[in-house]
This record gives sequence, structure tokens and C-alpha cells, in this order.
Amino acid sequence: MTCAVPSAEELRAELDALFAHVGSPLVIAHRGTTLGSFPDNTVRAAIAALRSGADVVEVDVIRSADGEHYLFHDGYEDKHFAGAEDLRTLTAAEIDELSYCWQGARGALRPTRLLDLLHALPEAWLNIDRSWSYWPELLDLLTEAGAARRVLLKSPPEPTALAALAAHPTPFLYYPIVRTREQFARARAVSGLNLIGAEILAATPEDPYADPAAVAALVEEFPLVQVNALNLENGARLYLGHDDETALLEGPEPGWGPLVRSGATAIQTDWPHLLREHLEQQGRRTGLRAPGL
Repeated sequence: MTCAVPSAEELRAELDALFAHVGSPLVIAHRGTTLGSFPDNTVRAAIAALRSGADVVEVDVIRSADGEHYLFHDGYEDKHFAGAEDLRTLTAAEIDELSYCWQGARGALRPTRLLDLLHALPEAWLNIDRSWSYWPELLDLLTEAGAARRVLLKSPPEPTALAALAAHPTPFLYYPIVRTREQFARARAVSGLNLIGAEILAATPEDPYADPAAVAALVEEFPLVQVNALNLENGARLYLGHDDETALLEGPEPGWGPLVRSGATAIQTDWPHLLREHLEQQGRRTGLRAPGL
């Protein structure tokens, strides 16, 4: 069945409606949520994220050797599957035989296909990361699944990825991951993108997007400007050292407060329930939840 392709204006209206319903900043749950026993990038993690108050569930996508799309962050095979090969070199049948090694009895939880997530959570907003290598094939899949109205795509502003996205008939909501104004300008210069903002990175106060005026200029023009509270395994400072670990160990205000005051309209976190609680206590959010479950 072929799904009708929404216009760029219709998709932006869907995002506007999300903000109007739940407020700002949006809470984006990194890889679903990794709390408890649920491995990240699974349907269980996505459900847990939504029940924890996330407005958007961020997931990573890979493709099997024979063209099936799964939720997974490449490079984490040994952590989750105890020595498995790079999943991108395996067939779908081989991936389907894997089971998460720390999720109860063997076979209790298998890798999640992207289509299974879309079917399991037909109303949830998803932010799909690390997928640009598979455009436009993945964009076709999302269109056919009728998911364009609830999907946010992001990528570094790489020319090949931007060209594939701009040429696709579905005007997916898109924002680039940028550290400099020049990187954002590179994305902005591509005709045909349904550009809704940016994920901004700033490791030091000298980085361009550490400047509140630069953030305000983006927010003035675009609905979605995202900062990250994540503590990644590689130790990267994503936004001036204001992060989840600080919020958990020292308190919400020193960790998340500067991110909230930055003016950004979305914050990505591994602790959606605590960030949401902080935002509600600060009067920055209502108790309304985004559609999802």
C-alpha cells in the first residue's frame, strides 16, 4: 500500500502541534532509555522511555547485509551480544538469532527491527540517528510505513546525505548536528530540505554555539534547537560539561539548569523521568504527555 506523502508544511504543523501540546523544551530519550534491565535501542527501551515521560525517543539504525533495518548502535556488539561480529555484516536471519546477553535467560530478547518499533508504537515521536548511510532506501521504508508525520531525522551535514534527503519526495523533518555556524550554513544552503533547526555542540566557551546570542538566533528562526545532557563512553563534552552525571551527582540545577537557560527547545538525556520532573518543578513544562502509548 502506498501512503500519501505529506507536504513540508503539514509536517512542520505536526511538530508545532507537539510543542503546543507538551511545551518546551522537549525531552528526548537517548537510545530509548538504558535504565533497569532493558538494553538500549529496543522496543522495551522505547516503551520505558515513553512511560518515563519522554516526548521523543531517539534510536540508532543499522542495516543488515541483506537490507533489513534494525535498531542498534554499531560498535556495541561485544557489550550486548558477547563477541558477535559487526551486525552490519550479518544477514537478517543471523541477527534474528542473536539474544541480548544480559537480559534474563538466553533468547529472552532479540534485536528489534525498525518496522517492529514503528508498528509497536504507531503514535510515538522518533528521532532517528546514525541512519544517513542508508538514505534514500530507509526514507522509502519510513514513507511506506506512514511514519513521516512522527519522525525527526538528523545527521552531520555531509553532502551525500543532504543530497539524498533533499531529492526524496517525502519532505522529512530534518536538523543537522553542528558545532559551527559554517556547518549549519552548509545544510541551510541545500535546496529542498525541510530544515527545522539544529543539534548544537559546544565543548568550550569559545565554541560558536556556547554564545547565548547564537542559540537565540536559531530559536528565533527554527522550532527545534537541541542540546545534549549525555555522558557518552568516549567522554566527549557535548555542551560545556552540563550533563546528566552532574545532574545526578550534584543536583538538577548545576547539571540541567544551564541547558534549560540556554534557550534550547529540546534536551536529550539518558534520564528522562528526572529531567522531566526538574522541568515541571521549574514551571517549564506541564504534566501533559506526548502521544505514544
